[in-house]
Amino acid sequence: MSIRHVMGLSVLALVLGGCAPAVDVAEEEAAIRASAASWLQMAAEGDAAGVAGLFAGDATLYWANRPATAGRADIEAFLARQFAEDLAGEGSFAPDRIDVAASGDLAVEQGGFEGPGGQGRYMTLHRKIDGQWRVQTDMSVGMAPNGGAPGWAQEMLARWYEAYNGRNAQGLADLYTADAKVGGVQGRAAIIRRYVEGWAENDESCSGAYDGWMMVGEVATGWGRDTCVTTSEDGVETVSARSNWIVVMEAQPDGTWLMIRDFGEEMGS
Repeated sequence: MSIRHVMGLSVLALVLGGCAPAVDVAEEEAAIRASAASWLQMAAEGDAAGVAGLFAGDATLYWANRPATAGRADIEAFLARQFAEDLAGEGSFAPDRIDVAASGDLAVEQGGFEGPGGQGRYMTLHRKIDGQWRVQTDMSVGMAPNGGAPGWAQEMLARWYEAYNGRNAQGLADLYTADAKVGGVQGRAAIIRRYVEGWAENDESCSGAYDGWMMVGEVATGWGRDTCVTTSEDGVETVSARSNWIVVMEAQPDGTWLMIRDFGEEMGS
């Protein structure tokens, strides 16, 4: 768990009543991730029929800057046109959160995508039909690169990750105002203690990017995601945490910007 934030796991509740048998949520999530991997592989091969076969018969598709498409046959035709226009294999997507209903027949997948047409976020509703997970609705929204954040904000974010991964607590604290709040602590001294204590408990490294950006006068807000990994002695990396985060920055008298608020929420691995 990244000690950048005071994490709180916010899980989308899709619970149906009744006395159904217990659902192995981890197993169902693995099945959906396998379906996503199959989609990506078939898309790389330009297999429109194969990808359409992952959808329910009455599924709907709402892609950014594209007309709405309904029904498996029309989705296949739409995908065939897309693969012809945008060379297969030039795009990618990956889920970073999957919430499975306690009933075991509904699930919501969230993730990011990028390709020749740009990048963005997507959300997919899965429904189990005859024992198989099928895509019921797939929606996406395009986003500006780095959430539209200006160069200085991108540089600040890069400095944050560099200091965090380099275990440079003072370097991190210097990116905040003297009375800044990070999660549940306030002030640079408390921020330094939090990072140092957290590093004593884990050896993770993190990376991330902006999803969105807004500036009003001398105050700016950026939000995004990060992924933290741990590395074993034999060099194998394992995802330890994925988080959503939001920061608020304020212009200083000397023209620089510093963070005054920093909060995040874990998305799960």
